[in-house]
Formats: sequence, C-alpha cells, structure tokens
Amino acid sequence: MAVPRAALAVVVLAAGLPAVHGVARTGETFCRLPEFTGKSVPDGPYLTDTDVSPRWIYPYPAPDEREPSSQQRLDFAGFPSVAALDTVGRDGAPVRKLLVTYTTNVDRVVTLTNEAAVSEDGGVTFGPSNRTPLREAPIELRDGGLLALEYYLRRTGPGTATLGVLTSRSPDDEGWVRREATVTSPDEQADGGAAHGLPIQLADGTILFTAYIRQGGTGSYQPEVFASEDGGRTFARRGVITPPDPPYVYNEGALAQTLDGTLLAVLRRDGVPPSTLHQSRSSDGGRTWSPVQPLRIEGQDCLVRGVAPRLLLMPDGVLVLSAGRPHNWLAIAPDGIGEEWRRQTVTYRNSDGVRDVHGSSGYTAIAAVGPHRLIQVFDNCKLPGVNSDGLLNETACPAHGKFENGGWYAIKRRLFTVVTPGPGLLDLAALQRGGALKVDTDMRWTTPAHPRTGPAGAFDGSTDYWSGAVAAGPGRYVLHLDRPYAINRIGISLRPGHPASARVYVSADGRSWGRPAVTIEDRTDYAMRYHTVDRTGAHVMIVTEPTRDCDAEIGDSCSMLNELELYGR
Repeated sequence: MAVPRAALAVVVLAAGLPAVHGVARTGETFCRLPEFTGKSVPDGPYLTDTDVSPRWIYPYPAPDEREPSSQQRLDFAGFPSVAALDTVGRDGAPVRKLLVTYTTNVDRVVTLTNEAAVSEDGGVTFGPSNRTPLREAPIELRDGGLLALEYYLRRTGPGTATLGVLTSRSPDDEGWVRREATVTSPDEQADGGAAHGLPIQLADGTILFTAYIRQGGTGSYQPEVFASEDGGRTFARRGVITPPDPPYVYNEGALAQTLDGTLLAVLRRDGVPPSTLHQSRSSDGGRTWSPVQPLRIEGQDCLVRGVAPRLLLMPDGVLVLSAGRPHNWLAIAPDGIGEEWRRQTVTYRNSDGVRDVHGSSGYTAIAAVGPHRLIQVFDNCKLPGVNSDGLLNETACPAHGKFENGGWYAIKRRLFTVVTPGPGLLDLAALQRGGALKVDTDMRWTTPAHPRTGPAGAFDGSTDYWSGAVAAGPGRYVLHLDRPYAINRIGISLRPGHPASARVYVSADGRSWGRPAVTIEDRTDYAMRYHTVDRTGAHVMIVTEPTRDCDAEIGDSCSMLNELELYGR
C-alpha cells in the first residue's frame, strides 16, 4: 500500500529514535499491568471513571462500523496531545477549554501534518477537527499568551540548531504566529534531535523544554534541558539529564515541576527491549540532575515498561504519570513529588491476542479539567511506518480484524476523578450560585488580559497562575456560608511559585475570629496543600500577606488566593 498523502515529504533529518537491538537481560522482571476497575480502595488516592466506555474524538462523528474500510484505514490519526486552557465564556463564567491535537501522517521523519479538536464542557464532548500547525498542544504563559513547540530541531552548525515556535495571544485566538528559535549547546550536535512533551514555565519566566539530542561525536542520543529567558526567542542548553549508558540510551522525556518545586524528568530507556521508564530529579532549575533510577511502583520489585511518558501535577497536589506500550495506563504519586508511584492501572487496551504491543501506540496525553478531574487521550492503533520500498508497514496494527476495539486509526479519551481522602467537599461555586455563599473581600484586582482573576477565581477549580483572587498588597477574603459547618479539612494555594504567607480563621458569628485554624509562613505553592482542622462555623476568613517581585501590571506588592477548598458537614 503506497503512502497516500502527498504532503508527507521526507525532510532531511535522521531517524527520530535509535534502533533497538538485542534481547531482554536475564533476571529482569517487568511489572504486571492491573486492569482498571473504577472501584474504590480504602487508602486512596485512587481513580474513578464516570464513563461507561472511552469516547471517540476522531473520527467525528464516531463510526458505526466496527472495522474501517481499506480507504478509511488511510485516514491516519495518532500521537495525541492535550492542553487545558483557562478562559471565560460569553457570560463571564470560567471555562476550561480543552485542545486535543494529533498527527495525521505516517510514523516517520516527515513534514508533519496535524489536526485539532476542541471541547468546552470539560472533555465530555468534542467538536469536529480542523487542520492546525500544532504538533503538540500549547502551554499558557504568565503573560497570558500561548506557546507551542514543533517537534524536530534542525541543525545549523556544530552547536546550534533551530526549532519552530508557535505563539498566540489567548486561548480564544485561533491565529498562530510561527518563528524559528535559535537553540545553542556547548557540545557538537548531529542531525536528528527532537523536542518531546510539553514545555514548562518557571516562576521567574524561564521556559524549559526537554529534547533528545544526537551527539556529534558518538551518534548516540541523550536527553537534555534547554532554557529560554526571552519568551522563547532563543534557547540555551541548561543541563544534561543523563548521558547514554551503553547498551542503553535515554530519549523521550516528560518534565514537570512537582509539589515541592523540584523538577522531575521521567525518561524512556531503549537499547535492550522492551522500552522501560526511568526518572531523575533536579533541585536547581534543570542545571544538574540526580543519577537516573528505574521508576518503581509501590510494593513491586520490577521494571516499568513504557514509552512517551507524560506528567501532570493536579490542582489537588497529586502527581499523575501517563504512558503506554503495552496498552495505556496511569499511575499516581500522592505525595505530589514522584518518589513513589502507586496504582499503575490500565486505562485502555486494544489487544489482538497476538502481541501485547499491537494496537495503540502507547503515546498518551493528560490534562486537568478540574481540581480532582483529568482527561487522558490516546490513539486506538499505532500509525504505520514506511518500508524502504515506499509501502506502508502496518505490523504494529495489522488489518486482520482481531482487535478488541477494531482497527481504526482513531483518537479517543477517558475522564477520571482522582479521589483524595476526606469526604465532604463543599462546592463553593455552586453554593455561591444558589445564594448559600457570599464573599466579602478586597481581593478584587483584575484586568481584561487576565479575565479569570477576581473573587470567584479562588474557587474556580484551577491553580493556573491567573486563576485566583488577587490584591495589590495584603488581602482579606471572607466567605459567609448559609449555615455552620463542622470544617475538618482546608485546601489552599497561595501565589504560585512564590513564597507567601497567610492565616485562615473560622468563626461562628463573623465577628469574633479567635486564633487561626491554619497558619502558612513563607510557603511556595505549586498546587493546593491540605490542612486537617477541627473548627465549626459559618464564616471563614483568609488573610494574605503581601509578597514582593510582583507582576508589573499589579505593582510592587501583591497577594493571591489562588485556590481554596473546604471540607465539612
């Protein structure tokens, strides 16, 4: 079968991944993959899923036929990415806009073609797809703009390359501006580098991304971190996560800032099959990294198989890892740091009973759609490669009619809830809409450039930087509930990425406040942190202390109540 799309012209680059040779080493054991049940467990956090089954994103609408026709098999869709972006609807209400991008070409180093689908109801439904220049979904920057990276680095000299960068003004702006950023390294690079996963932005504005770079001297790949201090116009190598370890090499990497502010990288290791996942940590912004260690699942002494890891720090502080091959799965680090992973659970499989790596590519993506809610997107069948004779190589997803979920090249999604210990979460937004909650605050700073700032931003379900209540100086934020509650747990996030202090009080009458129920001193938050309390009252007050080095549009002094949760009965 000849490659059908004329747009798939091969560019002048080496193959994206090193070849895999050899057999698994004697004595290595690989972790079992338990199936997802959706049932609760006594010592959470755990995953629940309200969907009866995964939903289709593409093809759209979902096909009625179990198997595609031979022509439909040429309609490629794979390697998805997803972003959840804060915006507001026409009525001013907060909206979490989901953008899913995916590749529509064969699995080869080619001129990439991509499409995107959008959801504005938390990922429950998606509309039809449209062509997009985005290979990976974008991230939202501190200035309110969006930034996305292209995949391949193009070598321009011994230690220089260029990388396509796409920017947009807002989540609602469909116009993307492309420019080529200069990427520099102190070492000689060969052709073949690729940026994998989503970039991140640190509190000082620095943008980081990981790439696996083929070295000029050895031809081997190594994962590196590149940093931009000028908004993505130029990047310089900040650190090497790990050099090759023959016969192994490390390539695809996920990068996240964890609950304690350290950077965690989860890496794919190749060289002796199967691919396995390993991790490393940086405490200095990506300059130096701890020795790479195998990723470990609690209670198991085994290697974790997988490719294309993705990391997500949820607003509730739980760190989630998504990967696949075989099948697709999720794992959870309740500590928000990733020192120990729990509940590695299969979330989607499309097995044919022939080989466990047949079916989905294992390339997944995840995003938070609420403080305890996430979406995982994945493909149904791995995209074909191309043989030297120009014909499609579909050995990973043969058209033999044996797959559990058919042989479609498709993009699907599942929604999960990360349930944390402690029942009785009060839905503050719903209480306010129903008149059972009134807010009295001087934290009312806002601007059209950041429409999610304002009093309601403190319980909008998002811990993005500009989704909170903001004051130009100290702040006072009081919730008046319709009745007394026995409050046993308070979740709170202050100014993300910056040391901040606050006190939380609970009062029966809204006049006498007594001693604080929670005191926070110079704590740097990247998500909510939870405090066990034992107070009864109908009024809750948060007093925020001013912080320095504030955003220019606010002023010299500011404070933020980024997100707040109350638990009680």
